[in-house]
Amino acid sequence: MAVEGRRPRVFVLSSTLPRWAGDAEPGFVLDLARELNADFDIELIAPHAPGAARTERMHGVPVTRFRYWWPRWQSVAYQGGMAWRLRENPLRLGQLPFFFASLVWTTIRRLRREPRVDLIHAHWLIPQGLAAIVARVIANRRVPILCTSHGGDLFGLRGPVLTRLKRAILRRCDGISVVSRAMAVRVREIEPGAVAEVIPMGTDLRHRFVPTRDAADRNAWRLVFVGRLVPKKGLEHLLDALHELAGASVPFTAEIVGHGPLADALAERARVLRLHGSVHFSGPVPHKSLAQHYQRAAIAVFPFVEAADGDQEGFGLVMVEAMGCGCAVIASDLPAVRDVIRHGETGILVPPSDPQALAAAIREALEQPERMRAIAERGRAYALENFDWSVTRRRYAALYRSLGSGQE
Repeated sequence: MAVEGRRPRVFVLSSTLPRWAGDAEPGFVLDLARELNADFDIELIAPHAPGAARTERMHGVPVTRFRYWWPRWQSVAYQGGMAWRLRENPLRLGQLPFFFASLVWTTIRRLRREPRVDLIHAHWLIPQGLAAIVARVIANRRVPILCTSHGGDLFGLRGPVLTRLKRAILRRCDGISVVSRAMAVRVREIEPGAVAEVIPMGTDLRHRFVPTRDAADRNAWRLVFVGRLVPKKGLEHLLDALHELAGASVPFTAEIVGHGPLADALAERARVLRLHGSVHFSGPVPHKSLAQHYQRAAIAVFPFVEAADGDQEGFGLVMVEAMGCGCAVIASDLPAVRDVIRHGETGILVPPSDPQALAAAIREALEQPERMRAIAERGRAYALENFDWSVTRRRYAALYRSLGSGQE
């Protein structure tokens, strides 16, 4: 892939990245870059945000952030993701052409300044995958492109025009990876000739997301949810299920960790359901501090649903983190979830959008602590074997190297 003695150089394009140290924005793209940076010369290209540095190093990885609007008014990315930000305020669509043009121009500029680039890794088909293709053409560089989909771009962004655009992107990428088997099926539905490699995102299950050393720290009646507060997470169903449990005098406490556009609405729903004494909204928490929230709970609940626009979980890394910390996991029975949860073995599956079934599963779990501990132990072992960074890093490194035939 690269000349002898030189680390292969990889540009990584992403619209999701921590904006600064301790930011609660999802960090899986940065974490993957950090893991691969020992063997590859990685540079991250991401959108700027108010308060963020234009250039910096994060965990040893250089980051370039492109501006696309007046700095204080940039509002297309972050805080719930691009798709939600645009739906939340359609006026932001006016920033989208400038966002795309700035992403393309920044990539072209970096390609022209670097005499040797071995790979462009675009996270999400739209806009990063499309931008990588356009930049490669304009810069007249024969650089291979790997595009990784995380779910929202494949399951959401529907309609004939967007489907044709996704098909065109898939045809022009040199490599495609997805984070679950369900997504690989969706790739083939869009473009039958495309072959996607299934490589889930990883996490640190040996040092960070581990069980608490003192079992007394874990509350047997405590539930936890971690994630963005957006429609596909299905949190309104969790609140309804908890309301049913409270009405049946089932003892529990629940913590909801995360931020997003539905935060106020969910807090108000909890107030109306009179759950304010048993449900606590912790807000955004830095990724490095998440483990202690999992470790205090016996059960992690993820009531994922298919959103109105078709978006749904592409993988659900939070389930893996919870399993790593020794939680028994209850999650909705969606296609991508089945890659992580084997019902009755590594977790419990319930029908999506069904508060009654969810309440019954939670109640049964609370009343059978020994069974849940056994499930939690099997869940951690399964997660460690399949989703630790040691596994994901090796598979992505092999994929990076396999695309080296496209080097200039």
